[in-house]
Amino acid sequence: MIRIKHTHEDGTLVYGTRKGDGVYDIIRKYENGGFKFFPSLRMIGLRNSRDRVADRWAINAAAEALRKAGFEVEVEIDDNFRDRAQVLEDKADRLEDRRDALERKADRHAGAASAAHERAHQISERFAAGQPILVGHHSERGARRDRKRMDQAMRTSIAENDAAQSAAERANAVGRQLRRSATPAVTARRIKTAEAELRKIQKSLDGYERRHLDHAGNPCYIESHEPAQGDYREMQLARKAQLENQLEYDRAQLAAAVEAGEYVKWGPHNVHVGDTVVYWRRSVVLKVNRKTVSADSGYSWPDKVPFTDILAIECPHGEDGPAVIAPKRRVKQAPNRPKVEVPKVDTEQLQAASQTVSNMQVGAGREAFVSPPAVVDKLMELADIQPGMTVLEPSAGTGNIAAAAVERGAVVDCVEIDQGLAKVLAERVPGANSIHIRDFLDLEEPDEPTCDRIVMNPPFSGGKDIAHVTHALRFLKPGGRLVAVMGAGIIFHQSRTAEKFRVLVEERGGEFEPLPAGSFAPATGINTVVVVIAA
Repeated sequence: MIRIKHTHEDGTLVYGTRKGDGVYDIIRKYENGGFKFFPSLRMIGLRNSRDRVADRWAINAAAEALRKAGFEVEVEIDDNFRDRAQVLEDKADRLEDRRDALERKADRHAGAASAAHERAHQISERFAAGQPILVGHHSERGARRDRKRMDQAMRTSIAENDAAQSAAERANAVGRQLRRSATPAVTARRIKTAEAELRKIQKSLDGYERRHLDHAGNPCYIESHEPAQGDYREMQLARKAQLENQLEYDRAQLAAAVEAGEYVKWGPHNVHVGDTVVYWRRSVVLKVNRKTVSADSGYSWPDKVPFTDILAIECPHGEDGPAVIAPKRRVKQAPNRPKVEVPKVDTEQLQAASQTVSNMQVGAGREAFVSPPAVVDKLMELADIQPGMTVLEPSAGTGNIAAAAVERGAVVDCVEIDQGLAKVLAERVPGANSIHIRDFLDLEEPDEPTCDRIVMNPPFSGGKDIAHVTHALRFLKPGGRLVAVMGAGIIFHQSRTAEKFRVLVEERGGEFEPLPAGSFAPATGINTVVVVIAA
């Protein structure tokens, strides 16, 4: 048995249904009533039906459609209205519950956003040192997996943050309409609307004639309307009784506001030509009409101001001189609840980090193992950079060494062959003096060396580190110092190139200092040394 029941307390709800029985698929259609499913109630019903006259058309349409589908349907309608004060009290309680629910929802989403942000931040630590993804290297798969996880966490954080802020805004808005509807000005307008609706209902109950006139003003057609009958009459009678109860309550509220001086009813009885009227601006009244005043706009046409839009009147017609008539500020019935606020996630920082990571990729066969913080600190210690020195970093990568040199007050020039890494370098080291996008080995040596310090971490394989360091020495001016990371094989390899380089270092009074094993892990496990050469 399907039962469609309407009461003013609960609205229109459908009882006796279960998931998958097909009832909702039938009555959700507009022609069958347009019923909706309410997740909070886990029931089917009509929207905005609580404390309203039953929508008999929708209820009967749904019942008829269900009966045609083979369901047994019973309709129960109770249109006895509830007292207006009780209605408003229950509505206020429901709004408080809704505000609490939205506040919990905002906190829940804010927590999820913070957790996702923290995950993205932790994953980004892999790329924080500027280590790019090396295409074709054994670390590529793990790096791409981390980048994907970082991107997913970032998107989750942004979505959850948006949901949290939206829930907080909705929580703060709850009750705003109810509080506004209780203001005297809104109450006065609601009274006028209800009175007009009552006149229309009474006209429908009594029946009426509508006369259509021709151009001369003579009746050409009389449209006759019989008094309302059947379900429509029942709906009109129920609505009339409800409106009368609402009017009784609203009139009492408005009378109390007038007595307290919180509302002034403006009209021809207290607004005069020559008064200064305050609405969205101040102006002098030129004419008083039945429902509006004409106020001087300063142009060739007057402002038409409804009496309901007037905020105050400065009247010079009083016996004791000019007087200002304005309603008093209403006394708050209850203190406002604290504003719901949830912490915002810095989504712009996350998006910027994600964009930076997307540029940190080099092609197959390229060596781009950036210097970790511990290695950079060691290089800075050995380089002994002083403020104002000119420093060159060949093969600068993403700029870890350059950034440390800039922090020490040096004038830093960088060379980087990869355009993507050069873009990251420019973002991470905005204080760099210049960035040359080219192969360092193709950079012509100057007529006169200008670098006080050269600090570098060149590619290692195939003797590239030797070639880069040897070429870099041509840019080092007398009294300068070169500090470079090299493969540990430079110390013991027996190749002619390695031996020749060791002789060069010895002649210049340089030295090799081994770095701890795994200094560049997890990007690579190769052992490294630092060479220091004076010019």
